[in-house]
Amino acid sequence: DAAGELCIEVGRSADAIDLFGRSIQLKPDENSCKYMNLGQLMAGHECLAHFNKGMELMYRELAEAAQKEDAEGHAKLQVDLCDEEGAEQKCEEFLTKAQGHKDDSPELWVQWANLRLCQCRPDDARKFTYKAVSLSNKVEEGHPNKPSLEVRTGMMKLLIELEQLDEAEEFGNGLLEVDDQYLETWYLLALIHFNRQDYSNAHQCTASALRILEAEGVEDEEQASKIQELHEEIEKNGG
Repeated sequence: DAAGELCIEVGRSADAIDLFGRSIQLKPDENSCKYMNLGQLMAGHECLAHFNKGMELMYRELAEAAQKEDAEGHAKLQVDLCDEEGAEQKCEEFLTKAQGHKDDSPELWVQWANLRLCQCRPDDARKFTYKAVSLSNKVEEGHPNKPSLEVRTGMMKLLIELEQLDEAEEFGNGLLEVDDQYLETWYLLALIHFNRQDYSNAHQCTASALRILEAEGVEDEEQASKIQELHEEIEKNGG
C-alpha cells in the first residue's frame, strides 16, 4: 500500500492501480485507505465499488475505535474520497461527531484537512493543516498528549500536498531533532527535494533512510520498499 501511495505521489497512476489491486487480492478486508486511493484513480462503477468497500471498512474501524472509547480514534481514520454522491456528507457527519468529542485533537484537524483537500478546497485544507500543526506545537515534547511522530509526519505530508514546501521542510527538520532515526521523516524530506528537482539533497535523505534500514533491519516491508523506490527514482534523475 505504501508503494502504491508513492506511485501516486510521483505520477505513476497505472503502477499505483496495479499495486493497490494486488493488495486488495491479498488482504481484501484490511486497510480502508487502499480502497479510497484506488477509487480516486478509477471511474464510474469501479470507482463507486471501491469507495463503498472503503467506507464499509472505515465504519468498521470507527466502531472498533468507539468500543475502546477513544474519541481521537475517530480522527485517526483516513479520509480520502472520490466524488460519489453522499460520500462527503457522510464524512462531514463522521468528523463533526468526532469534533464534538475532542475539538483540540490535532489528528481530527488533519482529517478535516484531508477531506477539504479531496473536495478541492485547498484554502480550507491549508487552514486546517496549520491548525493541526499549531495544536501540536502547543504540547511539550514528551507530554502524553503530544501527537506521535506518525501523526506529525501526516501533517508534513499534507503541507507537501498543499505545496507548502518551505513549511514542510522546516517542520520535518524539527522532527529530525526529536528523532533522527524515524524513517518517514527522511522519506518526506526526500520527497520535498524531489519535487523541487533538488536531486542531490533528495538523494542524501533517502541514503540516510537506507543507512538506518541497513543498521536496524527492516521492520516494515512496505515502508522500506517505498524508500527504495524513491531512491531509485532520484537516481534516474541524476541524484
